[in-house]
Amino acid sequence: MTNGAAAAASGQWLPGDRLPDVRLRAADGGSKTLHAEFAGAPLWLATPADEAAAHALPAPPPGVVALCVGEAVPIAAPAPWQAFSADPRWCAALGRGLLWQADPNLRLQASHTLPVVAALAAPASPPASQVGLIAPVLQIPGVFEPELCATLIRHLEIDCGGGDVSAVMVVEDGQQRLQVDPSIKQRREVIPRDAALDARMHERLMRRALPEIARVFNFEVKRRDPFKLLAYPEAAGYFRAHRDNETPDVAHRRFALSVNLNHGDYDGGEFRYPEFGLQRFSPATGTALVFSCSMLHEVLPVERGTRYAMTTFLA
Repeated sequence: MTNGAAAAASGQWLPGDRLPDVRLRAADGGSKTLHAEFAGAPLWLATPADEAAAHALPAPPPGVVALCVGEAVPIAAPAPWQAFSADPRWCAALGRGLLWQADPNLRLQASHTLPVVAALAAPASPPASQVGLIAPVLQIPGVFEPELCATLIRHLEIDCGGGDVSAVMVVEDGQQRLQVDPSIKQRREVIPRDAALDARMHERLMRRALPEIARVFNFEVKRRDPFKLLAYPEAAGYFRAHRDNETPDVAHRRFALSVNLNHGDYDGGEFRYPEFGLQRFSPATGTALVFSCSMLHEVLPVERGTRYAMTTFLA
């Protein structure tokens, strides 16, 4: 049963339910999707019964995203609240006249009747004796030997001339096109031009990575995207929070695989999965990091040196 079906069966979502995705429409006609735009940070979600209740919404704490939602756009919501309309069935499952608190993974935590007359307490932190929330990622040590990692860096920088500026796929008027967008990412990249190097990487994945993926995720890889060699330069290398399978050209992807090529030669540049907390992942040289393409993730800015990596996607 889907979250939406469960909500329909119970009449209303409950604390512990993860909000299903929905398209949110603003008064100016623009739209955003909940999962693509608002995951990764604590969320307040208000469903005021009328404009007076919308106008009286409390100010959210710093770092909290605040959305005011109804079947029609609540035009009286004060800044920094963002006002949207949404599907009536989705709104009905939330309930009316409530302020919901949700975690960065869009999982509902608590609801409060509007107007809220007392300060809302932050969700309780887990006891120190409990292990914190960890993103469901797999680290596979030693997939590439240090010598192979160094060879790949030389191939990128010397044989491939440093690579090309990385672009992103955008869809406008039903058409797909690539464009450079520094607000999303900055890095250099290239598909390897040496067939022997490509074959070496493929052989290492076949013997060292794919058996672990099958064992841990119970998933048999049948398809692989081309390898890419990446360079994230000092003070100019990052990839903002995104998912790897959201546009039609990459919807087939199931898992991302990234191998660090020079851990210790740079600062910053860690992976982070904001739906699952603030932990940072910086695998050792030659270690593969494998995770679902549906997970929101980012590569934090490189502060010193250049971070080199190899990436591909599995299906």
